[in-house]
Amino acid sequence: MKVTIKAQSKNRVRLEVPFRCTAAVQLYLEEEKRLFPEIMQIICYKDEKHIAFTFETGHESSVYRFLDHLEVTTLNEKQRDFTVDDQVTPVDIVASHIYRKLVAKVLIPQPLKIFWLLWKMKKFGKAAFESVLEKKLSMSILDFVAIVTSMAMGDHKTADTIMFLLNLGDDLDEWSQKKSVEDLEKNLKNNIYELWIEKDGERFKKLSHQVEVGDVFVATEGQEIYFDGTVVSGRGFLNESSLTGEAFPVSKKIGDTVFANTVVEQGELLVKVTNAEQNSRLQQIVQLMKTSELHQSKQQKQLLEKADGLVKYNFIGMAVTYLLTRSVQKALTFLLVDYSCALKLSSPVTYLTAIKAASTRGIVVKGSSSLDEYPMIDTYVFDKTGTLTTGVPKIQKILPYLGYSEEEVLRIAACLEEHIYHPIASAVVQKAEDDGVEHEEMHGKLTHVASKGILSSIDGEKVVIGSLELLNEHHVEISEEQARIIEEYTQWYHLLYLGYKGKLIAIFLIDTPLRPETIEVLQSLKERGKNIILLTGDTKKRTESICSLIQFDEVYTEVKPEQKHQVVQDLQAKGHRVFMIGDGLNDSAALSKANVGVVMASSSDIARQASDIVFLEETLSGILVLDDISAQLQKQLGRNLNTTVWVNTSLMGLGLFNVLTPSTLAVFHNLTTTVIIGKSFTYIK
Repeated sequence: MKVTIKAQSKNRVRLEVPFRCTAAVQLYLEEEKRLFPEIMQIICYKDEKHIAFTFETGHESSVYRFLDHLEVTTLNEKQRDFTVDDQVTPVDIVASHIYRKLVAKVLIPQPLKIFWLLWKMKKFGKAAFESVLEKKLSMSILDFVAIVTSMAMGDHKTADTIMFLLNLGDDLDEWSQKKSVEDLEKNLKNNIYELWIEKDGERFKKLSHQVEVGDVFVATEGQEIYFDGTVVSGRGFLNESSLTGEAFPVSKKIGDTVFANTVVEQGELLVKVTNAEQNSRLQQIVQLMKTSELHQSKQQKQLLEKADGLVKYNFIGMAVTYLLTRSVQKALTFLLVDYSCALKLSSPVTYLTAIKAASTRGIVVKGSSSLDEYPMIDTYVFDKTGTLTTGVPKIQKILPYLGYSEEEVLRIAACLEEHIYHPIASAVVQKAEDDGVEHEEMHGKLTHVASKGILSSIDGEKVVIGSLELLNEHHVEISEEQARIIEEYTQWYHLLYLGYKGKLIAIFLIDTPLRPETIEVLQSLKERGKNIILLTGDTKKRTESICSLIQFDEVYTEVKPEQKHQVVQDLQAKGHRVFMIGDGLNDSAALSKANVGVVMASSSDIARQASDIVFLEETLSGILVLDDISAQLQKQLGRNLNTTVWVNTSLMGLGLFNVLTPSTLAVFHNLTTTVIIGKSFTYIK
């Protein structure tokens, strides 16, 4: 089977496959995987084209043997064997409108068509009336006047066509706003996984869509948890960064609650299912996102406000022309020579040019609405871990004791930790590499104690590295001074302990460092008069270090995903325009609610889905780049506006004094629009 490798590591590979990974195909893959025990997990992506395989180290070939094992005829059958849902497409929307229009044309008698058109007009009349109540001359009023004028002149066909196109545009716009979140919700429910279930001391496999409340599943090291539950046996450390945003594993023991969409970093747990809804935490966040989408879809876009602000000049021009010429035809010419036409046609080109320029500089802008909002942003909300910091644990300081040097204790620690796959172990090994410390094998048999650390020996003497609990269990002596230091630094860092010959010989202080550009970017925002807010799941103590370097206007610590969403909502309720930047699942709802939501390159899939903008490079400097592009965009939009007003005002004046005929005015108007569009293609260097 011909496949394309998209990404690969020592025990994981992501492939593009030549078949569709439908729900039926996923079931087939899980059934056949049982013949290949070295393949630990198969994940089918929502685009139905990519599959990720997790396998035991050294068994990459099993993946390709597995794919070759699959029956092509069975795959073809399974690709067809899926339920077609009632998902509406743009083609369906267009076809539905055309069908209704044809049915009305055929079935409604000619004498009744006038009443049919009047009934259809009420929607546009209502929108125009609401604009009048708001004391605004908007495009809604201009549309309604065009419909009424056509009806008054007996041109029923034109009035019907105008209403048809406007209704079609509204439905297509509503479809595009809802589709993204609905597709995400559907795919979260359809993903199928295989779990080990334990019952009466025996273990057997079960597919995730068959799991029930009360089932006890086995969560082993490296495995993602798909259901909320309670630990009934075992002990381990869970990476909850997808929910809290924090990289440090959280200890779990009997009686503790575990949540869906977290990952077992160390140990093995038996978890009793308390909620059989798969990916329940994701589902909750999606519901918040759907609410946010509906809220945002009602916001008036800046472009329409500018166009609405110019509508009055069309009415003034029409009225003045009729008063001076008594010619209805000439007065109606001002529907052809209007201000909004050039703006509405050139502005999308201007936005596309800005989006393209951003893309070449490592920024993906999903739509023009976020660029509309950006100039009005007054409040910047930042997640901490993975956003202001790198998200990767790093050794900040080493405290050696009993005459040992930093190099000696680092050599011992790296020698032991290089055998373990864990963020903290990786930080130790990376520190040794950065400092040029070689660490050849010097230890005896190594024992990994789940969730606690490592036991071994050096020169016949016991060596222990890991948690304070592990050192206490093996009676490693800790002096009063060391105990005082531990109590102090625990509030600020994650601590790793190294014991040798029964005594504590080193403490490693670990934290996630700030990105090098963080302070510069935040200070730049402060200088521009912006509010900056820190919103993090980390503790207050561990947040104090960053707060000592940067003066935030507000700081929120130990917040959950729903609380982040609420903070953004409260800021908006106070009249603020909010820019939110994060990277994890825990930020997704807040990102969706913010006026502009931005994620970093390594963010979770759902965070990318919720965001308006993605920084492809792992740097906060993208904010300054975005600021520059936005400024150029606003400048060009201003030039477009000024040119449109100046030229079209001149044309209206020439029309008033009969210098140009209506047809000539239309030609010059369209020519001006074309020139403005052409300039909009090239304004960003």
